[in-house]
Amino acid sequence: MILLGIDTATEMTSLGLCKYGTPPAVISFPGPKNQLESIGPIVRQLLDQSGISKSQIGAIALDVGPGLFTGLRVGVSFAKSLAGGLGIPIVPVSSLDIQAYPQGNCSRTIVSLVDARRGEVFYATYRKVPGGGVERLTSYSVASPEEVASEIESMAESVLLVGLGAIKYKDAFSTVSQPLHFAGSASAYPLMPVLFEIAFPLAFSEEFVSPESVEVIYIRDADAKVNFDVRQAFPKDR
Repeated sequence: MILLGIDTATEMTSLGLCKYGTPPAVISFPGPKNQLESIGPIVRQLLDQSGISKSQIGAIALDVGPGLFTGLRVGVSFAKSLAGGLGIPIVPVSSLDIQAYPQGNCSRTIVSLVDARRGEVFYATYRKVPGGGVERLTSYSVASPEEVASEIESMAESVLLVGLGAIKYKDAFSTVSQPLHFAGSASAYPLMPVLFEIAFPLAFSEEFVSPESVEVIYIRDADAKVNFDVRQAFPKDR
C-alpha cells in the first residue's frame, strides 16, 4: 500500500509519500504562508521523484488537528478533493497523537501541546502502553499555558512535555513543583514519518473514513465559524 501524507495543522507544513516497508519521501516547509499555492506542486514533485502515479495512492494519511484553522482548512480541503477524485479513503490522525506517539518508551506521563496562538495551547495527556506506543488519557482541549501548568501540578507525578506549545511557553511551567522534562526541538512539530507509522496499521485494518466523513478537530468554536474559501490547488493530471 502507498500512502500520501498531508500535515498542515501547525506552523510547519509537511507532505510525504510512503510505500509500506520503505522510508518515506518527505518535503516540509514553514507555513501557513503559501500553503494553498504549494501543496499541489509539492505533491506532484513527490510523485514524480518516486516514480508513482496518483492512481497508485491507496489512501491519504491526514493530520486533522487540533491546530491552526487556516492551515487545517487548506490541508483538509485538498485531501478531501484529491481522495474524492481518486475514490480512496482518508486515515485521520490527531496532531497531538502524532507528537506523543514517539514517546512510547517514556515512563513519565506525557503532555502533548500544540501552539494555538492567542496565548493558548491545544493539549492532551498520554501514557505509554505495553509493546510501545501511547494511549490518550484525556480529551483534546484548549487552555492557557498557566491553566495547563495548574492541571499538571494536580497530577503530582513526573511529566514529559512535548511540542511547540511546551517550548514556546516554557516559562509558564516554572511554577510546577514536580519534575518536568521537555522534549527537544526535534519534537516541536508533528513528524511525517510518525504520521505514517500510525496510519499504516489503521489503513490495513480499514480504520479509515470516506472523504465526506472527515471530521476536523477544531476545539475552538470561533475558529470553526470562520468563512474561508479554498480554491483548487492540485495541478492537472499527467
